[in-house]
Amino acid sequence: MKKFLIFIVAYNAERHIASVFSRIPYSRLAEGTELLLIDDASKDSTYSVAQGAARSCPIKSTLLKNPVNLGYGGNQKLGYEFAISQGFDAVVLIHGDGQYAPELIPEMFQPIAAGGADLVLGSRMMRKKDAIKGGMPLYKWIGNQVLTWLENRILGMNLTEFHTGLRAYATRTLGAIPFSLNTDDFHFDTDILIQCHRIGAKFAEIPIPTKYGDEVCHVDGWKYFFGCLRSCVRDWLTQKGVFYCRRFDIAPPETRYESKLGFEGSSHRQVLEMVAEGAKILDVGGGNGWIADEIREKKKGEVTIVDQFFRPEPPLVHQTISLDLSREVPRGLGRFDSVLMLDILEHLPRAQQTKILDALRQEQDEKTRFIISVPNTAFLPLRAVFFFFGQLNYGRRGILDDTHAFLFTKKSLRELLSDCGFRIEGMRYTPPPYELALGSGNPWRLITRIHGAAARWLPSLFAYQIILEATPLPTVPRLLAKSIRHSEGLQSQHAGSFAEIEKA
Repeated sequence: MKKFLIFIVAYNAERHIASVFSRIPYSRLAEGTELLLIDDASKDSTYSVAQGAARSCPIKSTLLKNPVNLGYGGNQKLGYEFAISQGFDAVVLIHGDGQYAPELIPEMFQPIAAGGADLVLGSRMMRKKDAIKGGMPLYKWIGNQVLTWLENRILGMNLTEFHTGLRAYATRTLGAIPFSLNTDDFHFDTDILIQCHRIGAKFAEIPIPTKYGDEVCHVDGWKYFFGCLRSCVRDWLTQKGVFYCRRFDIAPPETRYESKLGFEGSSHRQVLEMVAEGAKILDVGGGNGWIADEIREKKKGEVTIVDQFFRPEPPLVHQTISLDLSREVPRGLGRFDSVLMLDILEHLPRAQQTKILDALRQEQDEKTRFIISVPNTAFLPLRAVFFFFGQLNYGRRGILDDTHAFLFTKKSLRELLSDCGFRIEGMRYTPPPYELALGSGNPWRLITRIHGAAARWLPSLFAYQIILEATPLPTVPRLLAKSIRHSEGLQSQHAGSFAEIEKA
């Protein structure tokens, strides 16, 4: 049997709270439904009035009063934590001022109970004219729709209303999001919808009546408006990897990175151009298979992938070697025409970078081409943010991906390869992936081309990524072996001793 919780948030609602209790349709509630009221340190008699109403309540009721005011969002956090910790399957939120209809509580639970939704919103805007008839002031009616439209546009959602105070959540959904990190202010309601959207929760809306009476509104309209927009923009920037906001960093791990093969001037596109037809390739850290698939299909190459994780679907058709590159070094893999290390070195500490490069250099010969890409931390926008705001804002992806262990510039990348015994054969540069971040279209392609030209002209400032091509210099043991073989031809009388040295 499923357990449901009615959660009433109350603040200075002594005139209305008893009515909220009496309007709940107890006869239509599922068996085992309970009620929780949390008074957020009201200055009036809300709590004592609620105690009197609870005595005649036919379902189990729990009444709490916060010792200090936690705010609208802070009060909700307590209720949702209670619902999760007490094993409820779903919780419906309703305000203690009677503005939202308690009569519809059973309808709010129904989609969750039937398995068709993870959260349900009671929308006053599914029938917009009814909201006006119910007494919603015109400025609020317009503001509600304008703000909802903006939020839908920024977040890629399609809700009729973001700002209802009648909503139901499956507790499994609440348990999957960090709602405790959200604001304690009124735009908590927007924060939690964003989080549910990010984990792929199923939304449902039902129409509800609008009722405006003599209840006191505690919301600062403009503060609320900009608070909601700020949360939406922070989420958007977090998903794009531009800035970082912890409470919105909850998208599934597989959505962190995307293929850039379809975008002009990208590192993936340029690397594909650099690979020779029919080449034998070692792809270090390419478990997503994007580059390997293209090399096999378009260049008829043979690819071996070394990584710790490999994509599950569609299954990889390449040879794979499972290795934790953060701790292990690839050895005994044989010789390859090219070694790809794309966006992998920055995830490793310097000591591990050198160990891997040293090991690969020893196994490959001077003809093997190493193609390496890293983000450019000297990129002009990052310099500006650091100069003006004094911070490096790590995010889900991009130059300051929060999994990066090492920051590269053009100079530091050259130094690393030189220190590890490689000859730099050439360098390429990429513009930012505008189309990936902002959408495809001619304007972004034009900006990409302009930025690409700037990156080639002044890479230290304008390059988003650096692509380096290098070949390994011969190791000292190989140079000694070559010297021995050369000398054997000149001094045949010492052939035996030279052969013993080379064998050793």
